[in-house]
Amino acid sequence: MKRSLLFALLCVACLNLVKAQDSPVLPSDRNPLTNKVLCPYENMKINPTKNPRINPKVNWNINPYMTAALNPKMNAIINPKLNTRVNPKYNSAINPMISFTLNPLNSEGWKGHYTFDKDNKMQGFLVIADQSVILAFDATGAWTGYYVKTDVDTYNHFNLNDEWTGNFICYDSMLGYNFFNEGAEWTGVYAK
Repeated sequence: MKRSLLFALLCVACLNLVKAQDSPVLPSDRNPLTNKVLCPYENMKINPTKNPRINPKVNWNINPYMTAALNPKMNAIINPKLNTRVNPKYNSAINPMISFTLNPLNSEGWKGHYTFDKDNKMQGFLVIADQSVILAFDATGAWTGYYVKTDVDTYNHFNLNDEWTGNFICYDSMLGYNFFNEGAEWTGVYAK
């Protein structure tokens, strides 16, 4: 029994390694290199340095450091250490180590976004686990952390130890997100 389980786990790991070596092919409607409307460097409407409505440095209503209801240190509902429903370690339905369909390289039907760096290069995935949690993966399909939704459609980032990193993402007003650091500065990273 133990040998069969070990063999199955090794097969899954090898399959993931083979899949991870292939770069995912981006659909053209989700590729900012071919669809400039998706790129915040080309489309000022979704660029937080040009649009104050989506900039948490200016719009305190979307800044977890200025609005207590958005800060997981002050709001237990959005703190995975205090609310196990939004914690993948305790909620198996949103744990990609248990629900393999949540891994973007294991499932063709995953729902979410591709993440891009400042050069519009794909760097990972955001997978919608449920209405309150988005899982983060790097480009190889490795689970790196997760985001918990606030009341204003921003999401706070937590590492795999359930610690708030201080980082967060904000809706860009056009089907994507911009990534911000603890100082509410846009990192230049975005998701589409």
